[in-house]
Amino acid sequence: MLAPLTLTELVVWGVVVGVDFVTMPQALLSRPLVAATVAGWLAGNIESGLVAGITLELYALDVLPIGASWYPEYGVAAVAGGTAAALVAPALAPGVAGLVALPLALLGGWSILQLRRRNALALARRMERVSAGDSSALGELQHGGMLRDMARALIVAVIGIAVALVVATVPWETRTHAVWLSYAAVAGGLAAAFGGAVRSAGMGSRRHWLAAGLVTGLAVAFLQ
Repeated sequence: MLAPLTLTELVVWGVVVGVDFVTMPQALLSRPLVAATVAGWLAGNIESGLVAGITLELYALDVLPIGASWYPEYGVAAVAGGTAAALVAPALAPGVAGLVALPLALLGGWSILQLRRRNALALARRMERVSAGDSSALGELQHGGMLRDMARALIVAVIGIAVALVVATVPWETRTHAVWLSYAAVAGGLAAAFGGAVRSAGMGSRRHWLAAGLVTGLAVAFLQ
């Protein structure tokens, strides 16, 4: 279905996206809109990748990654979702992307927790050296953390792309109501984005501005 070189590029892109989310350079490459669009381009269908990215970005808008809190990791998941979307009919792209990416985002979030634990153990083993000002210990922590994050992203990317390839082999076009999967994915994303916006707005005047923005956006959309 996809050439070995393309699969390799997708896996490498998944690793880059995963590392960007946690370690460096944190240049927003891990945003679903970016991750899925590039994945769709690599898989030969940038339009469906973009649609998948927009859909998954709605879910990601509900996530506020603060401190040690647990949250889904949509970056690598979006790479898998964009890959799956590129291999099916355009009308099914949002639904198939959600089917692949949303469970994978939960796996990605769990993998970040495991990464934190491994990093904490590595720090505990070197605490005396770090307290003594041993610069080599700091270098070991940085390099080790980077390698662990790359390994984490690699595992999630391989699993996600493998699942995407399997899902893409399903004859979705023969399923009478398959397009409802896309409707459900978009509706769920809109609900998640709205919920995140309400929580971020808090109370008082910020909610008033949120309401004004929603009304204006809906008016512009219907007038087009």
